[in-house]
Amino acid sequence: MASSIAQHPVKSAASTLVNGSDDPRAAQKSTFFQGLNEGPGEHAAKISGLVSGGKRQDVSFSIDSQVRAQMLILSQDAPYFTNNEGIPWPDPSHSKNVGGIPLISDPFLLQKQQTFNRSKNLERMVHPCGSGAFGHFEVTEDVSKFTKLRGQEYPLFLRFSTVTLGREFPDSARNPRGFAIKLYTGEGNYDIVGLNWPIFFCRDPIQGPDVIRSQHRNPQNFLIDNDSLFDLLGCTPEANHAGLMFFSNHGTPVGWRYEHGYGCHTFKWVNKDGKFVYIKYHFVADHGQRQFTVAEATQMCGENPDYAKQDLFEAIENEEYPTWTAKVQIMEPNEADFDKLGFDPFDITKVWPRDKFPMHTFGKLTLNKNPENYHRDVEQAAFSPGSMVPGIEDSPDPLLQFRMFFYRDAQYHRIGTNLHQIPVNCPFMSQSMASLSFDGQLRSDGNHSGNAQYVPNSFAHKFRPDVAETPYTLSDNVVSRKSHFAHEGKDSDYDQARELWSRVMDDKNRKDTITNTVLCLKNVRHPIIVQKFLSQAYKIGEGWAKGVFDGLPDKTKKGLEWKDVIEGAKGAELAYKEKKLQPQEGDRLVGFDPQNPVYQLLQK
Repeated sequence: MASSIAQHPVKSAASTLVNGSDDPRAAQKSTFFQGLNEGPGEHAAKISGLVSGGKRQDVSFSIDSQVRAQMLILSQDAPYFTNNEGIPWPDPSHSKNVGGIPLISDPFLLQKQQTFNRSKNLERMVHPCGSGAFGHFEVTEDVSKFTKLRGQEYPLFLRFSTVTLGREFPDSARNPRGFAIKLYTGEGNYDIVGLNWPIFFCRDPIQGPDVIRSQHRNPQNFLIDNDSLFDLLGCTPEANHAGLMFFSNHGTPVGWRYEHGYGCHTFKWVNKDGKFVYIKYHFVADHGQRQFTVAEATQMCGENPDYAKQDLFEAIENEEYPTWTAKVQIMEPNEADFDKLGFDPFDITKVWPRDKFPMHTFGKLTLNKNPENYHRDVEQAAFSPGSMVPGIEDSPDPLLQFRMFFYRDAQYHRIGTNLHQIPVNCPFMSQSMASLSFDGQLRSDGNHSGNAQYVPNSFAHKFRPDVAETPYTLSDNVVSRKSHFAHEGKDSDYDQARELWSRVMDDKNRKDTITNTVLCLKNVRHPIIVQKFLSQAYKIGEGWAKGVFDGLPDKTKKGLEWKDVIEGAKGAELAYKEKKLQPQEGDRLVGFDPQNPVYQLLQK
């Protein structure tokens, strides 16, 4: 410890890691860091009475009086309260709300209640098959005018995965890929939880479990169930943009390294003055994006079911460190208007056109260290879109709003509420750690020692109102189940998928997509499912639907004719869309800046 102090001069905790180069560990070791810098043996020595004192003092060794005085000041306690990810806690008495109603997107409220509910421990339901690596993220461009996120370089852990296939399944099989980043920052852990393509199959959180279950095995015989996959796509118009990506060669990337990563959702970047912009993340593989054809993927599944895991591990062992360039699209709040854009910027089934919102490079992501133990470092890694540090905030995207709750809840159920004690999840770079969560299974950190287990209290009031979320307006204050997605039930829901099919894809990609779709659809048992899916595909591209129809064997069609597909396409955008729940004129997902002239006009 004495050598550590010599290497890292003592500083005030408030100044730690503000410029990205300071090492927070000296301050952590000299303050009550909730025991996260101690091992079980050190805790056992304290609780058994072998070592006195319930809080970390670190002043018993020989040091000069000046340093000793500084250490005594720092040893009082952590500088401010945080949640389990080390993110500053804004206020003890006020939940994030709309019109006074608490919101599900308040991670502080939900974590506090969830931990309490589980105070008196599974394979992941989603993303079970995967691997990952450690590395670092460097901010290469000045983005301080957009976000108050501190620092220039952060340690990170990145986990890759297939989304719906079980751990028993080959990692080269057709599936979306998860791309989850955990940045260890000075104000807590920041998770970016995305995919290898920029869109998803549903936009309302109530349909999330259905999307995943439609790609699960058949509950009766545990076989791959193509009926359920195509049935959901045939009954959900907005899902078919992602469906087109699924059946393209993007569904079979060459391992984890040769794929791009996307944050998918729209987020806010907020600067030190409280001004915000909406953004989308893109992580572009510097070593190129590659995909297997279906024949190549099938061969690899047989030859090496763990190809993606092995390829990543061996590349890093051989010091062939994969890197991604981080890019961001930026949208001003007053631009986030469907009537101006022609698309809904908060709809995760849609992308932002790059000609309207160009890509701006802001960082570099590098993977350079393999996990030491798969179970400890990969299997127990836990991510949540609700882990946002100051400078990063949510948008009105309803799927994001609920993912901020249920991802963390799933991890609490899977590995327990004290998951922050696992090294890969520990906010070890945070300059403060004083979680307001207590007890629970296998609690082995400081657990706040003898401090009051409630707030506010008369002994410590250390909150950070400066990190309270920046307010934005909603389109109305009506509580209902009515959709606020402007494309709902309209033909425009297919516009971006049409663009992908007709312009972005070349002839080879279109041909491969037809082949891939036929290979899956030919196993569907019910012709009504075949017809509904092909009618949805027809709305995107007649060539896609006709190519697949012509490639299907007669036993799959069972009398289905091409005219049935065309007839079914009439009004397909209204499939299972209740008229009373469709949006009316002016029903929009909006998030205006309160300082924005449009918002000011609405207030008048």
